[in-house]
Amino acid sequence: MEIYLDTDVKRIEYNAAHHILIATWKVAPTSAEFRNGMMAMIKAMEHFKTGRLVYDVTHKGALLEEDQVWAATEWRTQAVAVGHSKVAFVVPEDVFTNMSMEDMMEKADKEVSFAYFGRKEDAIRWVIIPQQKSSMGSDVLESRADQ
Repeated sequence: MEIYLDTDVKRIEYNAAHHILIATWKVAPTSAEFRNGMMAMIKAMEHFKTGRLVYDVTHKGALLEEDQVWAATEWRTQAVAVGHSKVAFVVPEDVFTNMSMEDMMEKADKEVSFAYFGRKEDAIRWVIIPQQKSSMGSDVLESRADQ
């Protein structure tokens, strides 16, 4: 693993073996910390030329509504432009954090495949599975997240 960013709030690592980024929120960020951390992820995607992410949000806490909207619209547009294609979330059992993540993803365009997991190993396993184009042109996963 190569460390791209390591602050008191967030860590971003590059896994060269699987060509993925793994980000971990260490604590619940302020709005400014959240946005700065998310912009750092865009820079990491550009730097490593990968749009496949594993996001460990077990310590992130709930997001403000305006940060959810920003992440689902402005950030998502920039992220997709640099190749963001697939994200696996490692979520806590905390219902409020889960609701916050689900709300944010419901607001997002469906250009990016995503799934939720309780363990980082399962999230990594899912995010490295290649996607194939069906005859209709849409993405089809070779495996489902719940298998």
